[in-house]
Amino acid sequence: MKKPGILDKTEDTTTRKRSLRWIILVPFVLVLGILAAVVRGGESNDTLSALKAGKPNAAPASDAKVIKVVHDNIMGLVKVESNDYEYKSLGGISGLKITVINPTDYMLNRVRVKVSYIKANGGIYDTKTKDFYGIRPKSAETLKMPDSKRGTSVKYEIVTIKSKDLGL
Repeated sequence: MKKPGILDKTEDTTTRKRSLRWIILVPFVLVLGILAAVVRGGESNDTLSALKAGKPNAAPASDAKVIKVVHDNIMGLVKVESNDYEYKSLGGISGLKITVINPTDYMLNRVRVKVSYIKANGGIYDTKTKDFYGIRPKSAETLKMPDSKRGTSVKYEIVTIKSKDLGL
């Protein structure tokens, strides 16, 4: 008959060996995961959100991949705004300035903006287009729009964007 003390020592040694394996295995797996992330360069599939956040280098990727993402989403990245123009209660808009903002790292050769002068009843009084040329990366360009004899507000939108850097 075996003594209970010897049996306990055998089980304790086996348990220690198993726990020692886990103590070694878990950090090893963690180190492998970290190394894989470093080798991959921290690259993420969400390059677009990094660009929108104004961090084009936040997710390192190849230039061709970044250019493709910007090319495919250029209309959502480039913004257009107006100033606080003056309008008369009976109609008439003056001092309107339109600004195109290029948050990308690429030159925009031409951006065409359509500006609609809206009447008090909601109808469109007149529509003008304005071309913005040579908008440098990370910059904005502002142009004055012609005054209107009628209209109480304006609506504006980007119609086209041309860029040699992006192949547009």
